[in-house]
Amino acid sequence: MQVGTVGAVILAGPHGATPQEQVVGRALRASVLDLVAVLTGAGFGPVIVAGPDLDWLPEQGGVIRDMDAAPFHFGERLAGLIATYDLARVVYFGAGSAPLLSRSAIGAIRAGLLEPAGERGADLPGRVVLTNNLHSSDWIGIGDARDALPVIRQAARDNSLAWMLQQGGAFDVRVLADVRPAAGMDLDTPADLALVRKHADCPPNLAQALADPLLDRIPVEPVVAVAARDGGRLAVIGRVSPLAWHTLSSASQCWIRVFSEERGMVASERIDRGEVRSLVGRMLALVGPEGFFRELGQIVDAAIIDSRVLMAASGHYPGDADRFASDLFLADAIADPWVRAFTGAAAEAPIPVLLGGHGVVAGGLHALADIVAARRRAGQGADQES
Repeated sequence: MQVGTVGAVILAGPHGATPQEQVVGRALRASVLDLVAVLTGAGFGPVIVAGPDLDWLPEQGGVIRDMDAAPFHFGERLAGLIATYDLARVVYFGAGSAPLLSRSAIGAIRAGLLEPAGERGADLPGRVVLTNNLHSSDWIGIGDARDALPVIRQAARDNSLAWMLQQGGAFDVRVLADVRPAAGMDLDTPADLALVRKHADCPPNLAQALADPLLDRIPVEPVVAVAARDGGRLAVIGRVSPLAWHTLSSASQCWIRVFSEERGMVASERIDRGEVRSLVGRMLALVGPEGFFRELGQIVDAAIIDSRVLMAASGHYPGDADRFASDLFLADAIADPWVRAFTGAAAEAPIPVLLGGHGVVAGGLHALADIVAARRRAGQGADQES
């Protein structure tokens, strides 16, 4: 690889056949197209897109298609691409990991990876790593990719990689909080899509893909209305990011009740070992889903819930089809009886409920803060005119 260059790898995975999985799949592919355009425009090269099916990716200069040829293992696949294309410095992205990451932010990542080691300070390791989240990385830039290969090969999933590099590889891992909220927004679930399509910076290919009536089932607008209203009462439950909570609190004048638990359950692999525990889940079990939402409706006007913590704690953690159907309130399409009952109760709750994964209480809160701030500015402007 030439001196002064930074490569990029985007891993685009397979998607299921159900309508709820397909709407996410189309959005992820559109997001890849937008990301490729930004990366090539910012001077990254080569840009490599890897996956099991890449027929949807247009032929264009500077972009390499690399089809999966073996059973997928995240670390082995990423390490193999770094070695094959001799990438000394590289930024890895999941297909939906950077929908709101601007050209200037991506340029800052590139500059950070090209920064000479001597300028980082004598007290810092020379091997710099940049990411959006130490405990659950969605994208990650590695300044000395060859040295990182032994650690990368061990990573079963991207969420764990930044943490593994810091703990086991003696890398200087830096979380780029200054480019949020964009750096924290990841597209994993239908709820993430419904939030991003209301954001002013939603890029063109993605915006087109999100014009899907299926996403209208998600009550984003009522939740935004509560968060934007002076004195509105909002509950945020799950793996809540403290920074995201603070950002939303600063952008709004609503009262926010937060219950944060089981952060890092995926990166630490507690979910794989069946070790997830939830106090909210315990209450849910005691009073039942209808009783839980009835009680919640007595103290708040809307709720945003990372339902994956509750699913994992209950022992009912289904595949994408059921989880995405739950986010879309398609209860009849859910096979798991616990998830179906929980979803049905959420749909009938006396308040609007936004269900999703980690994204809705992390990067999604940053995006919501932007949406709320714009809504409040517009409202204040209208008040002044009147």
